[in-house]
Formats: sequence, structure tokens, C-alpha cells
Amino acid sequence: MNLANIKLPITIIGVIVAQAFGIIWYVAGLDNTVRNLDTSVAEIKETQADIDIAVLQTEVDSLKEELHNNKFDPTEIEGLIKEIDERVHVIETDIALILNDYKDILADHKLMIDKYDIKTSETYKDYGGK
Repeated sequence: MNLANIKLPITIIGVIVAQAFGIIWYVAGLDNTVRNLDTSVAEIKETQADIDIAVLQTEVDSLKEELHNNKFDPTEIEGLIKEIDERVHVIETDIALILNDYKDILADHKLMIDKYDIKTSETYKDYGGK
């Protein structure tokens, strides 16, 4: 088949050329749209970054102001510390009394075991009783 011998009507050639121009026009329009959107996205990102920086700066400024206005005053908790210290002292005293009573009880039991020569499987420690 020889391409030089093929005869096509001029209308078919015109339609094919018109479609080719249409496709080229459509692709050029898409390219323009993509470029516009690319530029818009870059501007929006830049604007958003500026807004984020401004918001963060405002938050930092407000935190600095709040910190400046709310100074820590240790005298507010000194009373609580003294109260806790007093309670700890009372608890320590109670524990010392309980341990002393416990030692007395163990010493009494040891005396009874020794006096009546009771055989036990437990070994009683000498807690420096009476």
C-alpha cells in the first residue's frame, strides 16, 4: 500500500486538523490553570506561615505577660511546709513509741520462754528488753 496514492476528502483532513488544534488549545488551557494554581498555593503557604508566626508570637507574648504577673511567692507554702513537718514529727514519735512497746513485748515473751524452758522453732532476737 502506497501512502501517496491514498486519497482523503478535504473535510476529513479539516476535521482532523480542527481536533488537533482543539486538543492543543485544551492542553494549553490546562497548563495555564496548573501554573495559576501553583502560584496561588505558594502565596497561600507563605501567608499561612506568616499567620502561624504571628499567632505563635502572640502566644509567647501572652505567656511572658502571664509569667510576669504571676510571680512565685514561697511564703504562701511555708505554712503548709511547717504543718507537714509537725505532722511528720508526730508520726515519727508514734512510730518510736510503737517500736518501744514491740521490743518490750518481745522481751517479755523471751523471758517467759527462758523461764519455763519452752521449746520453740523460732529464734527470738534480743532487743535489749528490760
